[in-house]
Amino acid sequence: MLDHFLCYKAKKARGEERFEKRVVALSDQFQQRQVKLIGVEQFCNAVDKNGEGILDPSAHLTCYTVGRPISVVRPRVISTDQFGELELNVRKRRTQLCVPTQETGATADLKRVEVPSLDHFELYSAATAPGTTKFERREVGLEDQFLDETVELKKPVRLGVPTDKNSEGISDPTTHLTCYSVKAPRFEKRDVEVANQFGEFRLTVKKPSMLCVPSGKQVVTDD
Repeated sequence: MLDHFLCYKAKKARGEERFEKRVVALSDQFQQRQVKLIGVEQFCNAVDKNGEGILDPSAHLTCYTVGRPISVVRPRVISTDQFGELELNVRKRRTQLCVPTQETGATADLKRVEVPSLDHFELYSAATAPGTTKFERREVGLEDQFLDETVELKKPVRLGVPTDKNSEGISDPTTHLTCYSVKAPRFEKRDVEVANQFGEFRLTVKKPSMLCVPSGKQVVTDD
């Protein structure tokens, strides 16, 4: 089982050391390759959607930009989630690697720094395939530690694929994330203290960018 995640634009907080770029090996259902992680792009909270609850409120994801991604695949997939089925073109340009993360501030659970049950996810750009059913915009209620608002989901923008980083394994290879761009009320940016495999640091969290929904995936074509 996987939570919904509300992702916010984010960057290293002022005064923090810059992220040290590094090369990691990634393997998922589409491809295997080495990539360079450039810097923080998003921070994601487990979120309660429409009062459905949260399985693990301590679980977070920090998403890093993958530099110059070279992809040998451009699949078309059918994504199935709470909103129905969508046929998506998965694009090879610009991906992000989302890494399991814990919050380490005064109100956080300091017993765990890792989240063993939460996989890494590579977020591929995605869009509704031409000539197929489009996503109907809709409003959903979202509540996490930063926000308690009704937002509008606009369209699918990313497909999150469970990913093996540096041969660390995958807990659940079947559950994906389909991410929808959101139109949210004005948001006041704030700092948060976090820790993951790459160390402990402060992030400045800015406006909400997308809601990632647990989903199933079936590959239609793999060009």
